[in-house]
Amino acid sequence: MSDLARFFLQTGQLDSGRVRIYGDDAHHITRVLRLRVNDKIECVNQDGKVYQVRLAKLGSEVIGVVEGVLHSDPESPLVVTLYQGLAKGDKMDLVIQKAVELGAAEIIPFTSRYTVVKLEDKRAKARHQRWQRIALEAAKQSGRTRVPEVSELHSFPEVVNSVQGRQNEGELAVLAYEAEKTQGIKALQKQPARVSVIVGPEGGFAPEEVESLKFAGAKTVTLGPRILRTETAGLVLLSIIGYRWGDLG
Repeated sequence: MSDLARFFLQTGQLDSGRVRIYGDDAHHITRVLRLRVNDKIECVNQDGKVYQVRLAKLGSEVIGVVEGVLHSDPESPLVVTLYQGLAKGDKMDLVIQKAVELGAAEIIPFTSRYTVVKLEDKRAKARHQRWQRIALEAAKQSGRTRVPEVSELHSFPEVVNSVQGRQNEGELAVLAYEAEKTQGIKALQKQPARVSVIVGPEGGFAPEEVESLKFAGAKTVTLGPRILRTETAGLVLLSIIGYRWGDLG
């Protein structure tokens, strides 16, 4: 992986071999990284192509010149979605950051019966914006060519409906459940192209919630004999699945 700083471009920022960068990214280049004219950065266009760019002008708007296309594909062939039960404090920040590093394509936070944290609409929107920023920074740091989407906070019925819809499209849904004692990931023989990983909040799932998810098509799995915290369980499951069916290891 290159040591060059990486930035994601929006529509219109790349045109005829020139890149225009403004806003927070321009501030980061000029004031935080303190780069100079002729220094190089990496820019990822919306098509996933990575360009090496030489800086030609600095300031509130940064201008760069494309010098070449970098040929690398760090995205996993396995498309993984993490449904993560809402956790307290900065635990969600950690989960989102590490899930992006592990290759998750989408992260869906949700509440359920035993969720400890209660967020009003205004706080939920602020958290969502924060989580998406964390995903962006993690994508830059880990060399991703796409920024995973962090969805707005879902209710439990919305999660069940989503899992059901994806199941109908052939996606494998895996539910980490401490009461499951026999079936682990290795017992699932299917070779999926898409997987959903479901992890409950700190209070766990109510039995009827588990039954709803199973009825929607989710497969319960054990992660071993020890009880894992919610911020640990999802990352362990992403790692195991990435090793078995994705590109980890």
